[in-house]
Amino acid sequence: MKGKLLVFIAAALAAAPAVAAPRIESVSVKPNPAPIEAGKTADVVISVTIERPTPLDISCEATIDPGDGGRTLTLSWDLGDRRTKTTRHEYAKPGTYRLKVSGTGKGACVGAREVTVTVGTHAAAAAKPAKSAAGPSCPPGWALAEGSVRGARFTCRPQPPAQPLQCAQGTKYFSTHGEIGCR
Repeated sequence: MKGKLLVFIAAALAAAPAVAAPRIESVSVKPNPAPIEAGKTADVVISVTIERPTPLDISCEATIDPGDGGRTLTLSWDLGDRRTKTTRHEYAKPGTYRLKVSGTGKGACVGAREVTVTVGTHAAAAAKPAKSAAGPSCPPGWALAEGSVRGARFTCRPQPPAQPLQCAQGTKYFSTHGEIGCR
């Protein structure tokens, strides 16, 4: 009986699905682009999200290479931790850096992700949204509806074609309520 029980347990374990380590799902850096002032550093927040295999809650570890030759950072996830972890890094010089996140160590997270980080004085200008002095505008093929502009609110309607449609014999071109066709 003891032998049959051991064979049964071994067979059950062999048939059980393998437990996969969590996969690195996404990486984000804020602010990006990161402004930097002369004589100072650009401080950024790096967020790494893993995909946890459900219903299992497995630990894993990942390293972050900030791409500037600085020290490598490490993030670890343990049982019960949130999916997203954050850390900080300071870039000392303006430039474009390739930040890389990958699994490391005995309990490595699966996969790798990369993100481009832009640091510099030109980044400050890129981070500011452009002001629109021209007023509202519609996409190609659309026109502002007459009398619809009220401050930042407006309505666009389909623009009629430059030339009426060429309708088949026995039908006539029409244009009403934003629709065109041949009847």
